[in-house]
Amino acid sequence: MIRPKNKAVFGLTSRLHYAWVVIAIAAFMHMAGGSIRQAFGVLIVPLEENMGWNPATVTLAYALASIIGALLAPLSGYCTDRYGARKVILVGVATFAIGALLTGVISEVWHLWISYGLFLGVASACFNVPIITTATYWFRTHLGYGVGLLQASHGLGPAVMAIIVSVLIAGVSWQTTFFSIGVVGGIIMLVLMAFFRNRPSDIGGWAFGAPESDDPQVQRDPVQEKLRLKAFRASMQSTATFWKLVAIHFLGCASHAIVIIYIIPIAVLGGMEEIAAAGVLSTLALVSVTTRFLTPVISDYIGARGTMATAFIWQGLPVLMLFWAHEPWQFYMFAVVFGIGYGGEGSAFPVINRQYFGRGPMGASFGWQQFGAGTGMALGAWLGGALFWLFDSYTATILVSTFTSIGGAVVIMSMEPTSRVLIPNWEDTVAATPAAADD
Repeated sequence: MIRPKNKAVFGLTSRLHYAWVVIAIAAFMHMAGGSIRQAFGVLIVPLEENMGWNPATVTLAYALASIIGALLAPLSGYCTDRYGARKVILVGVATFAIGALLTGVISEVWHLWISYGLFLGVASACFNVPIITTATYWFRTHLGYGVGLLQASHGLGPAVMAIIVSVLIAGVSWQTTFFSIGVVGGIIMLVLMAFFRNRPSDIGGWAFGAPESDDPQVQRDPVQEKLRLKAFRASMQSTATFWKLVAIHFLGCASHAIVIIYIIPIAVLGGMEEIAAAGVLSTLALVSVTTRFLTPVISDYIGARGTMATAFIWQGLPVLMLFWAHEPWQFYMFAVVFGIGYGGEGSAFPVINRQYFGRGPMGASFGWQQFGAGTGMALGAWLGGALFWLFDSYTATILVSTFTSIGGAVVIMSMEPTSRVLIPNWEDTVAATPAAADD
């Protein structure tokens, strides 16, 4: 059988497989949606100097955003499975724009908790889970390349935004900075969503790398689809490996949250200028782009477990370099070394999920793993400031960052090899769960 080309969308030609169009759109959404929150460290010093706010109270906004994102991640995944990623992402676009605009007019620290903590926390949940879940639907083979591009964009966003926000705050007003981000970013994302599609079946096409013998993907009966969602979710979450992946996400994110939030204050405390210190954050984020792309690709070929454990160790040990960093070049050297491990720490999660659990509808389950990530980010953001307040130094903060990463590597290596799918027969349980249609 000669397979027909994927249908064109809005006049776009189908010569390029539409999976790459979806990935390109998702990459921009991932970059724009996560960049402001991940570049939060550049706001601490300006708010401390201009508003007189304590860094511990300022970073509560980041912690709150992480908590909100974590709590809503399972719901975001569930809605992605039921209603499609596109609708969920559109909610994220709206909350992203509102959060940025409100941040432009804050006058009290609790305003920041609402604009940054609440609205951008909701936006992160609406971006992260649907975008990664969609990538797994569009690729039968070479998932590592698609995920790698997404994860690379997620690292590039903070690298660019940290410098842009620092320069804008220094050169124009605070209000102009965030109004520009909210309006321009919101408009671009809305335009791109017109071309976004949830699954190949939305355009009568096939996933990238699907064999010629595959039947064309079609929309399933809603009742049957609910049964499939219930069966896969129950099978996946019944394994110890699934919950270990949640714990790993928690430990890895707690570790690097400490660094990305406090590296600028640590560098300023070491004598660097604010914009130069922001360059340290941008450098580690920019370096991470390489391993964000390479780690999923390598994991796709040789297995994700060992690859991820290596990245966790590489993320944790370099943090100890901050004990000896006193000159700008030493901070930048740290940024380069740390950025390699930081980029690889979380980028292979979609690949390891595919290797362990196959190609089922894992939006809701992946949402629980994002819950682990979000709570880890929240704990790291809060704990770093609390330990500094308690001990009047970042010594304990640095040690916690190192030990949580090493702990994550230990948990990874306690899991099964990725050479076999853990739940190969999950679809056999669909017919046995008629009550699932009522969920």
